[in-house]
Amino acid sequence: MGLIDRFSNVAKAKASKLIERFEDPAEQVDYAYEKLLEEKKRVDLAVRDSIAAKNLKKRELNEAQKKVASVHNKALGYRKRALALESKIDDLEGKKRDRGEMQIEELNNAATQLLEEENRTKERIPTLQQSVSTMEKKVRTLKDKQIDLSAKIQRFADKRADLKADYAMAKASTRVNDAISGIDGEISDTDLTMQRMAEKVKMEEARAEASAELVTGVEISDMNMSDIEKELNIEQAISSLDEEIKEK
Repeated sequence: MGLIDRFSNVAKAKASKLIERFEDPAEQVDYAYEKLLEEKKRVDLAVRDSIAAKNLKKRELNEAQKKVASVHNKALGYRKRALALESKIDDLEGKKRDRGEMQIEELNNAATQLLEEENRTKERIPTLQQSVSTMEKKVRTLKDKQIDLSAKIQRFADKRADLKADYAMAKASTRVNDAISGIDGEISDTDLTMQRMAEKVKMEEARAEASAELVTGVEISDMNMSDIEKELNIEQAISSLDEEIKEK
């Protein structure tokens, strides 16, 4: 195998592992859960920003309402001072009267300007109130969506845990079944081997018994031949003795 083929095989193996990992249900569920958490973070930030905007507008409304009361009180104070001087103006003469009339005019002008500011602020208050009311509704809507999303994520997390547990159990079952299948095959091969060995052992035992019988037969044959020879020798010896006796 050439170097290029080796690199090609390694690349294919890595690509296969990557595809298997991407198609892994547990990996997919975890990826989806992470995406949901990221989406929840964006929703949380949006809700936070909407609450901040609503609080700013509400603060602006409160400040406007306080300003109306404050400006009105100031205008009222200026007018009271002007009225107090007006009650005394008839008793003044010359420059004092002129200064008094000037002060009265200044106080009335200040009161008038404050009243105009009060009216402008009052005109803004309904708009601010409407804005605050609209923002509060939007905040409530966003909060409801936030709560709903949190509940969905929690349900997904529960299902995710169950799915991962089921998937892990399925993978474990597959590994066990594969292992048992392999072991059964090995046991079958081992049984066949042992059967063959047992047959060989029996054959060797049979051969050993046959060899033993052959050896025993030879020994018996030798023994029988030896006895016959002895008997012949004895007979010959007796015959020779008989011959000697006859001769004497």
